[in-house]
Amino acid sequence: MSDLLFYIGCAMIICAIAGAILLRWYLVTYTKRLLHCLDEMIAGKSDLTIGEEEELLMAKVEVKLRQLYEVLRQEKEQTQRDRESLESTISDISHQVKTPITNIRIYQGLLSRDNLPLEHRRKFLRQLESQVDRLDALMESMIRMSRIEVGIVQVNPVLRTVSPLIEEAIYQVALKAKEKQIQIKVKCAAHLKAIFDKKWTLEALGNILENGIKYTSAGGAVMVTANTTDFFVKIRIEDTGKGIREAHYTKIFKRFYREEDVQQEEGIGLGLFLAQEIIRQQNGYIDVKSQLGKGSAFSVYLPAEA
Repeated sequence: MSDLLFYIGCAMIICAIAGAILLRWYLVTYTKRLLHCLDEMIAGKSDLTIGEEEELLMAKVEVKLRQLYEVLRQEKEQTQRDRESLESTISDISHQVKTPITNIRIYQGLLSRDNLPLEHRRKFLRQLESQVDRLDALMESMIRMSRIEVGIVQVNPVLRTVSPLIEEAIYQVALKAKEKQIQIKVKCAAHLKAIFDKKWTLEALGNILENGIKYTSAGGAVMVTANTTDFFVKIRIEDTGKGIREAHYTKIFKRFYREEDVQQEEGIGLGLFLAQEIIRQQNGYIDVKSQLGKGSAFSVYLPAEA
């Protein structure tokens, strides 16, 4: 009996030693793999080595490490993109503000002359007022742009009737259209509904309509139509203006972009950029078709009723 107990005790000791050795091997292996995975993360490798045996604890931890790494990497990339965007915005703002400020200083210097004729003084005062208005419009547009880009402005798209939106947008530009004798025609079913934020979508449509009137010659026309597609409500704003080169379709939606042949027109080149950002934040999009000398058609796509 004592011999049996002795052998049992020896067996238990051997098993304990073997278990301790196995546990140490497992911990060492686990630590090495964990340290290797961390080294790859520190080195910035985009493809981390992960164990294929997903049921093992080691592989599960490595998978979580990979997920953590991806989150941190994406945040770093987003921070870099935000920084580049901010630098680009600051550069654009500096360039755009410089011109009106320079002009204001020039007119201020001219107006300070004692022997300046009254007729010239009045002319320079009008030019000075024009530059101040331009600077004010620029600052207002940039404030709206920055609020949208950084997410301070939160759109609240809900199901609404489209026709009142179009009517109000047209009302905003009706005076300018009347001054140029431009006829605005509308075709929109009274029951048509889409999902949109009224305030911001109104600004987007207003910007597009204002551009259409601005670049359409006196006596021209602007046609606004609305209809449903498979998943969207399409609001098409078509003018009989100067048209846009196809190569410039994407450029016109960039901040401060203005074509060379329209530099004499008032504006700062933010209207279409803001319109695109507003519609994009509502899961919609804008496309454009145009023919030089015949006009342009901007189509705004808003999510349709589910």
